[in-house]
Amino acid sequence: MSAPLLELRDLHVRFAARRGGWFEPRRELHAVRGVDLRLERGGALGLVGESGCGKSTVARAVVGLQRPSSGGVFIEGLERASARGARARELRRRVSIVFQDPYSSLDPRLPVSASVLEPLAIDGRLRPRARRMRVLATFEAVGLDAALYHRYPHELSGGQRQRVAIARALVLEPALLVCDEPTSALDLSVRAQIVNLLDELRARFGLALLFISHDLAVVRRLADEIAVMYLGRVVERAPAQQLFDAPRHPYSKALLSAVLAPRPGAHEERIVLAGEPPSPLAPPTGCAFHPRCFARERVAQDRCERESPELSARGAQRVCACHLTDAP
Repeated sequence: MSAPLLELRDLHVRFAARRGGWFEPRRELHAVRGVDLRLERGGALGLVGESGCGKSTVARAVVGLQRPSSGGVFIEGLERASARGARARELRRRVSIVFQDPYSSLDPRLPVSASVLEPLAIDGRLRPRARRMRVLATFEAVGLDAALYHRYPHELSGGQRQRVAIARALVLEPALLVCDEPTSALDLSVRAQIVNLLDELRARFGLALLFISHDLAVVRRLADEIAVMYLGRVVERAPAQQLFDAPRHPYSKALLSAVLAPRPGAHEERIVLAGEPPSPLAPPTGCAFHPRCFARERVAQDRCERESPELSARGAQRVCACHLTDAP
């Protein structure tokens, strides 16, 4: 059996942080806590949760911008952090990222064609003429006119800039595209165009997508499977349709209740969570969600304050970390 394209095994990412003045002792901020995920070739995994839950830190670890504190990121069975030389270069080609803000992710001093050309120049496998031909072909693939080749980022619209960013990510022909909130800085109509483009590129090139967003409507359009994160942990993972039809974790239910109904009058009860997410510098004991959990009002359990729930099977292909959910 071949290894999955991407596998996260007990991934932890910690940062040293000060709380207060310079003379205060350093504390540990645990941004990602024991995340296990798998993504097969050509698949699409959505990673959702509130701001600060660790989604972008996971993305940075996957593409090699953040070294794991423990655990590992495996690309096609090879651990990313331990790869060296030619193997490390090959793993870098296999994974690309599209950032949230296309304007800040592009060099304002360079024409957009130079930004797309730069990965090919660093890679060094193609001759200059072949590089230019690859850039033009990639422009066409993402729906950019060749007339924009020598334009600068400030001369393009937001949607055009994001297409340039996608072209730059695609130019090395990766197997996995990590999309970190790629539509949140765009207008609604442009957002739909970019989502449709990503779906078309996935089908055309056999790309796998790790799509990170707080917009569940967008995630539902693209993802085959969804993982819900809260305070650095995955609290539920399920096929997309199952999660939307019957979420099990209370936090998943609250997130989904905020999605606009597709038809007027089809609204379900809106679940408003109390308070703010806890600080990762001082997480609650037991289940991290218990101070905000509306379900405990109906089924109070002291166990939630004492024990951190583990991800356990809740039916075929889905797991959930909650003491209060019933087995199917």
